[in-house]
Formats: sequence, C-alpha cells, structure tokens
Amino acid sequence: METVGRSYSRHMEDEYQKFIRRMNPPRVVIDNESCKNATIIQVDSANKHGILLEVVQVLTDLNFIVTKAYISSDGG
Repeated sequence: METVGRSYSRHMEDEYQKFIRRMNPPRVVIDNESCKNATIIQVDSANKHGILLEVVQVLTDLNFIVTKAYISSDGG
C-alpha cells in the first residue's frame, strides 16, 4: 500500500507542477532601449528543472550571441 501511496503522491506532485506552469506561463521582455550596444532579454518563469537549458537552446536557435547573463532562482 505504501508504494501505491508514494506513486499517487508523486503523480499529484507532477500534476501540481504542470498546473503551476499553466497558471504562470513564462514572461519574456525584450528591451532595445536601455542599452545602445545590446538587446536585453528578461525571462521570468516558474522554477522548472531544465528551464535554463531550454532558454539557452531557443536563443541559440535564433542565432543570438549572449555576452552577459544574470541568473536567479526562486529555489526548488
């Protein structure tokens, strides 16, 4: 019974995380005004395993050159 309980608990945790991501979709702000030599891209999203890799992959696919990055996390 304990295994079933853990499995159910894990499933509910996964569903809760999916719900949080749906309720708080990533927000992307592109700023071309603040810096004359660069575009500032700010990505704000719910904490998710692998999110930084996803962001870097998208920027790379768009042929962006990242010269400086600041990263912060809300934990998790």
